[in-house]
This record gives sequence, C-alpha cells and structure tokens, in this order.
Amino acid sequence: MTIDIQALIEQRPHLKDPLELYGRWQRFQEEAAELLPKERSAMLPDDSQAYPREKAGAIFRMFVSIFDLPGEQLAPLGQALENGKIDFMRLPLGELPEISALPATADELSMILFLLSRPYFLALRATFPLDGGQWEDGRCPLCSARPALATIVEGPQRHLHCSFCGTSGTYQFIGCPNCGTGDASKLNTIVSDGEPGFRLATCDGCHSYIKIVESSILKEMPLDLADLASLPLDLIAQGQRYERMAPNPIALKKME
Repeated sequence: MTIDIQALIEQRPHLKDPLELYGRWQRFQEEAAELLPKERSAMLPDDSQAYPREKAGAIFRMFVSIFDLPGEQLAPLGQALENGKIDFMRLPLGELPEISALPATADELSMILFLLSRPYFLALRATFPLDGGQWEDGRCPLCSARPALATIVEGPQRHLHCSFCGTSGTYQFIGCPNCGTGDASKLNTIVSDGEPGFRLATCDGCHSYIKIVESSILKEMPLDLADLASLPLDLIAQGQRYERMAPNPIALKKME
C-alpha cells in the first residue's frame, strides 16, 4: 500500500513532525535495502547479527545524512558497527551495546539504533517469514520484541504486530501480551471519541498498554502509519501512567 505522506499531513496537521520523520525513515529504508545482500546465505556468520561489515560504513553515513544527525559526534557508533561490535538481535530485548565516547543517553542511543536497524530487521523478515505464527509469551517469534500494536480479525482472533521487523502473528484473545495475566479485573479498554477506529487495551497488572487497530483503518493505511496516526491515544494512555513496551515506527516509546 502506497501512502502519500504529504496528503496524510494535510489530513492530520498536528502530526506533521512525526510524519515527516517517518518520511525520512522510508527514504533510508529504500536506499539501505539497495546495499543489503538479497540472499542472507551470502553473508558471513560474523555479519549475520548486523549489517555486513563491508556495507556498514556506507549505510551508517547514509543514515546520518538522511536524518541530519551530527556525524562526528556519532562516529564511535559508526566505528562499532563497522567493527562488528553491535548485535542488532539484542535490541528488541532492550539490551544496548556499550560504546565509549558516544555523547548520547541510553534513551537517545535506543532510538538511534532502532531507526538504524530497521532495514536489517525487515530484510530478516523477508528471508525468514513467520507471519501468522503464535507469539509465545507475547513476543515476536522472529526477533523477540514486545508487540507494538494489535488487530482483531474474523474468528475472532487477536493478531500482534512487531515494530522492529514487521512480523504479525496470533495471540490468545484475552490476556495481556506484556505480562501474560488473564485476570479480567486487571484488563481494561479505553476508547476516545477523537480517534475512531482505535482503542487502548490496558493492564493494571504490569501498567502497560497496547493499541488496537480496527480492520477498517488498515484499508486506509498500513500498520506503521496507523501507529503514528493514533499518537493522541499514546498521550492518553501515558497520561494515566500506562507504559508502552515497544517503540513506534519513529522510535518513540515515551510521548513527552
């Protein structure tokens, strides 16, 4: 599905900045994909956890340029990537590499690495498609990330969706995917009249939430943009002290 970002900005001018940032990410994804091996079997084992080392420098420079980031300050990150010191597969688990001399907080590094790594994860999904599989313990079967969104399909079935690699799969219909509780007294739903087609599923057991996207919305836009279009719901949930456990497509977990 091709979406005109500018047209979406005109419909939702309050989301101009995040949508423009997503437009930059789209450009980065397209250009990075051209540099990645088409067959993962052609990659050396040492390169399988991040970008191939001979491509890492070019991809990093492309990333810095497209997102207009301070290349000199982030040089230690680029060097770590080229030297094979970063394991992208640890990122969905919330584990960050230790990079000395990098002037970034843990939250800033997490956001940068999420945006930088997404072409890798999308290529991984293309090679190992696991869509439709069961999400054991509420984690993506491909990269082990927590879900970013949920959708309800006929059956009824609940599908969870990963913001790292884009994999979607089934999960039990009742229960929190973040902590596993099925205690109905701890599970609630929040609906906002200003965001038709979306609602929040909250859990008082772990104080987390996940957004639910109705199928009618997915006829208008893909999941990435549905997540961004419903940013006001994130503000509502976080205003009530619920936490988002997985980043949205522009690397945000906390809406401040």
